[in-house]
Amino acid sequence: MTRKEKLYKRILSKPKDLRFEELEKVLINCAYICSHIKGSHAIFTKPNSITLTIPIKTPVKSYLIDQVLTAVEDCLSDYVL
Repeated sequence: MTRKEKLYKRILSKPKDLRFEELEKVLINCAYICSHIKGSHAIFTKPNSITLTIPIKTPVKSYLIDQVLTAVEDCLSDYVL
């Protein structure tokens, strides 16, 4: 199992101690681009997809993990069964 697969499985389990950096890695691996950082929030964009605004704070709130999982579910389904 690769590091990427381990990270995807960790995010799918919706942990309470998920770091912003881990969430950022998943978004970047799923073709999102950090378009800019405004204050304490990072804005991730992807063509033909929703824009995600994530606070740069650790741990990441569970509702934000749910938003990211909804946005990248097609990407994650390719790696994790």
